[in-house]
Amino acid sequence: MALKGNSRVKMIKTDQILRGALDAFRETTGLPAKVRAKEGHLPAGYADAEIRLGDGKPMIAEIKKTLRPATLGAALANLKRFNRQGILITEYITPQVGEKLKEMEIPFLDVAGNAFFKTPTTLVYVTGRKRPTEFITPGRNRAFRAAGLKVIFTLLALKGQLKGTTREIAHNSGVANGTVGNIIKDLEQLGLLYRSKAKGIVLENRDKLIDSWVEAYPRELRPQLKAQRFQIVHPDWWKEFTYDRWQKEQMCLGGEPAAALLTKYLYPEKITVYGRPDFRKLARVVEQPVRDERGNFELLEPFWNFETETLHEVHRLCPPLLIYADLVIAGDARHLDAANIIRERYLHES
Repeated sequence: MALKGNSRVKMIKTDQILRGALDAFRETTGLPAKVRAKEGHLPAGYADAEIRLGDGKPMIAEIKKTLRPATLGAALANLKRFNRQGILITEYITPQVGEKLKEMEIPFLDVAGNAFFKTPTTLVYVTGRKRPTEFITPGRNRAFRAAGLKVIFTLLALKGQLKGTTREIAHNSGVANGTVGNIIKDLEQLGLLYRSKAKGIVLENRDKLIDSWVEAYPRELRPQLKAQRFQIVHPDWWKEFTYDRWQKEQMCLGGEPAAALLTKYLYPEKITVYGRPDFRKLARVVEQPVRDERGNFELLEPFWNFETETLHEVHRLCPPLLIYADLVIAGDARHLDAANIIRERYLHES
């Protein structure tokens, strides 16, 4: 596999986490732990490694620098795509996240020695060990902060944008021209893309870029979208809208209802809409909106500046990448199953 920029640095960091977690597992449990393969493309997508613990079967490893409640759904969605036993490996897993993974029977390891692993003859559950200080590192790459996520979203979601000029990408992303150049340089250094005179921007690992975007989105960008949550009387109001009305009201449908339309799998319980509508008019449609942080209607500001692809004959939907991300954020099995359908149908490179 050809590597460019600082992708080797990234590989070394991933290797350090993997090696540290396996060493900690051996020390804590006395059981063997082997790496069967590192970094590879499987039919279902990119895998960080394949490992074997104790007398268990080989497992696909998803290696993350950090693992928080907000990003847990993205990691679980990645594992679920392979339709094989998977394991999460990271620098440190908090007791809260560890308990949730144990309840879901998802194996995990971290560099501190926290672990959950189960076979017919073995049960390992270690929690409460403190984060190792040598793995505490400052900052994040700016490509995966809010402005960078807008640029990456445009490159992934807007067809033809990989051949666009810096000015076009900046306009469609809603960022400054200079920001686009900086983000592309950062992505080059991470080994996720390179620039070609003949082809424009070339994505070296689209799956990995999608995974990284979905992981960072709820942490860096979504909190900036001025989300408003309401409990409403009429949760099926959106079914009465036509495409023209969605466009007139400057809104698009996301999350569960969009996934329900695309997959025929979910029955939407929470309605997610991105837009800047006249809320006084919308309030008459949704009926008696009451502010509620756990309400069944969520309205967020859009963060992109381009017309979305027509995915449905009646309703104006958000780009599939965003629908996928909002399902992953929810994180339960029902949403992850729908998310995988969206990814297989709409996020593979055409």
